[in-house]
Amino acid sequence: MTVRLAVGEEQDVIVGIDAGGSSTRARALRRSVLVHEGAGGPGNPLMAGPETIRASYQAALDGCPAATRVAACVSGGGGEAQRTQVAALLAERFPAADVRVAPDYVAAYLAAPPGSDVCVVAGTGSVVCSRAAEGTFCVSGGRGWILGDHGGAARLGQAALEHYVADMPGVSASFAAAVEKLFGDGEWRAVVRAVHEAANPAPLLASAAPLLTAAAENRQQWAMEQLALEMTALAATTARHIDKHVAGTATVRVALSGGVWSSLAARSAFTAALYQASDRPMAVSHSVADSLEGAVRLAESFAP
Repeated sequence: MTVRLAVGEEQDVIVGIDAGGSSTRARALRRSVLVHEGAGGPGNPLMAGPETIRASYQAALDGCPAATRVAACVSGGGGEAQRTQVAALLAERFPAADVRVAPDYVAAYLAAPPGSDVCVVAGTGSVVCSRAAEGTFCVSGGRGWILGDHGGAARLGQAALEHYVADMPGVSASFAAAVEKLFGDGEWRAVVRAVHEAANPAPLLASAAPLLTAAAENRQQWAMEQLALEMTALAATTARHIDKHVAGTATVRVALSGGVWSSLAARSAFTAALYQASDRPMAVSHSVADSLEGAVRLAESFAP
């Protein structure tokens, strides 16, 4: 939705951007009224090239009015070079705005239920974060799907496709049809070729994650086992993070944020693994607000 503003009204417009490995989403508000919402492609500068990143932000912001406060929470935005790259794009698009770029987990944490101690983010990738007393963030994981990011959609999709190409005749007709829909060709060599030839495999792999979680929810043994492996590894990272960064003996409130957690099977597997991985009392909840809302809240927090 885009609303045309009169000259000068942009003084009240704030923009929040949530940029992940698979998509870039933007939302603009003027005095709490929605004036723009848009989406583009991959927004992680570590996974996609500069032209792809530029195109993704342009698509998400197409039609967005001028603004004075812009907050972008970016997957792969932990390094100064990546934050500078995104900030330059946004400063070009909003030359009069106060532009700030933060890692994606900041938005997830800000969107978590009030009082959360730890936020476990599982989108295309995964990361665990908490906030220290001085306001800085403590982070565990987030190393990308090749060397980590257990429980993230790229890893889950990879497991689903590994199962498919290893035993294509043995999968269900619905599973095979879903793979063919994703790739345009269900032949296993075509799937292997598409993944290997992809300039940025993570979003492609992530698109197959629902195949694994759906199979797990249908009680297919292979899928339940693969999901348990991934969630056990993510729970172990979370437990280590809690031991290191969350003091005290009170119940640790853990919020789950990201698209993977839309699956009940994923939430259940992670929660069960976390209870096994830690002796601390835990209360696990699924964030109702998504990360885009957290990015908007970050923009709202800027001094006008």
